[in-house]
Amino acid sequence: MVPNKLRVSRKSKPMKNPLRSRCIWGLLLAVGSFSPCIRSAPQAKYPMEPVFVEAGLRELASSRQSMVSSAHPFATNAGVEMLRRGGNAIDAAIAAVLVTAVVDTGMTSLAGGGVLTFYDAKSKRATAVNFEAQGVRDDVRPYNRRTDTTTGRSIRVPGTFAGLHFVLRKYGSLPWKDVLEPAIFYAENGFPIHGRAYMSMRTNARTLSLRPSGRRIFAPDGFLPPIGAIFKQPELAETLKKIAEQGPDYFYKGSFAEEMVKAIRDIGGEMTLEDLASYRAIELEPVRTTYKNYEIIGAPPPNIGAVGVIEGMNILENVDLEGMGHYSKSADALQWFIETMRVVDAHKFSGVPELDRALTQALISKEYARSEYEIIRQKIERSKRETSNRAQLDPPEAAWDEYEKHNNTNNVSVIDKDGNICSVTNTIYGSVYATSGLFVGGLVLNSGRGHPGLPGRRMLNPKAPMIVLKDGKPYFAAGSSGGITNPFFLIANALVWGKGKTFKEIQEAPRFRIATSFYTGAGMEVAGNENEVSVEDRIDESVIKELSRRGYRVDLGPAYSGGGAQMVGMDPDSGIRYGASDPRSVGQAAGQ
Repeated sequence: MVPNKLRVSRKSKPMKNPLRSRCIWGLLLAVGSFSPCIRSAPQAKYPMEPVFVEAGLRELASSRQSMVSSAHPFATNAGVEMLRRGGNAIDAAIAAVLVTAVVDTGMTSLAGGGVLTFYDAKSKRATAVNFEAQGVRDDVRPYNRRTDTTTGRSIRVPGTFAGLHFVLRKYGSLPWKDVLEPAIFYAENGFPIHGRAYMSMRTNARTLSLRPSGRRIFAPDGFLPPIGAIFKQPELAETLKKIAEQGPDYFYKGSFAEEMVKAIRDIGGEMTLEDLASYRAIELEPVRTTYKNYEIIGAPPPNIGAVGVIEGMNILENVDLEGMGHYSKSADALQWFIETMRVVDAHKFSGVPELDRALTQALISKEYARSEYEIIRQKIERSKRETSNRAQLDPPEAAWDEYEKHNNTNNVSVIDKDGNICSVTNTIYGSVYATSGLFVGGLVLNSGRGHPGLPGRRMLNPKAPMIVLKDGKPYFAAGSSGGITNPFFLIANALVWGKGKTFKEIQEAPRFRIATSFYTGAGMEVAGNENEVSVEDRIDESVIKELSRRGYRVDLGPAYSGGGAQMVGMDPDSGIRYGASDPRSVGQAAGQ
């Protein structure tokens, strides 16, 4: 990665007008006399007007101390504020996750689950924390997507509060209530509805008003809030205040837990108070691999995303991709990428820990990757010899639309002044509109039952918050919504074709989608045949024609599609921190 030039502010010139100077000093003194009031006003710390509220190309963010990248400008600002207070990467990441769940209206929540990967620069140790939603013990009947999605059977035991609290107590440095403060502010004082949230709310108005608990929040007078309106969530604010004071026990035990269990059982669920009270976050040893002089680190099963990324990178290590050129300009490189993604399939895991541990060791081994490489190589050689004249399809609906339907997960990645680096991904396993529509205390409950997982066990989910080390030092952290595809793109673009490129350029590299469970997760049905691929239309036309000749059905998608990736890192030589948020979404990176 090539460092960009830091902006250096010029020294301000002395005032030449004495009268003007005295007036300004008088004004400053007058303002200073009210400084206690100003300092106590939360608006000074938490803005209401973000720089970016829509998708679009971003500038590369840089800083000499720290960097935060998240799915919303307000969340990034909250993370930076924690760093200003002396917090570390964990404090900043958790504050940003909490704010994202508040301001990403209708898309995510804090009643879901997630996974965090963290590297401690002082101890040089990496760890992973799993706080995925957990299956209800008594619900052993087969799940029917058509009939059960809007019932209480769709809801698993949420893990977010337990997980974030566990990580903060063990690795953070600020009090729990301080880290919750920004999220409480935005729930209580509101924030302006931006275009993406507005369109989602309008499109899914029926789901939001399905139950009284949703109507109270989104349409108390019968109408959804218009674009630009200040959207407040008083019920959520009160819930967060109680959790800030009492910790996660308020959520998992006592009157709130009783209310939640009753609401779930009233609409057909089988959750019990014991299911909630027994939930614990799990700390695990990460899975890892090497790619040349890089080390790639991620969370192990029951989270299955990092295993897929590692398996894919191990396969590609056998290929001279750099010599072929970038996949946007090389049919050979693109075909290797496509076939590798097709091999790395989330359906392999069972949810039984003993079986999945053994399977993981096999899948991330270099020997297994070599055998997969040989199978793919033979398929590619055969496709080059066999001429096909498939017609190019119309702009796709299946792959891109299915991805967007499930693209309701958010990632936060942070690196601090000490070199601690982390990436955390939080989700409700489908947007508010894909859940039962049940809100309790202002929190929409997850739809995790639609994903594979056994009763009483953690669900299988392909999140992939990843960390990459270069020569044993932190290089970057990356994660995304939409499963493991985007982290795979970021890591491959950085490690294979990243020489001389910034994180911004790596984020902007063209992407594609294939008809597989690779990006949507285990158990997700995706329409299309195995040779269908949908590419952003910035892929060279010659590459598309050659792939079509080799037997692929290639569709053109929008120029920037299916976003949600976050990326932060450090130049190993200068120590400057960099950040880049996906231009395909509304996120932002900023440093302190």
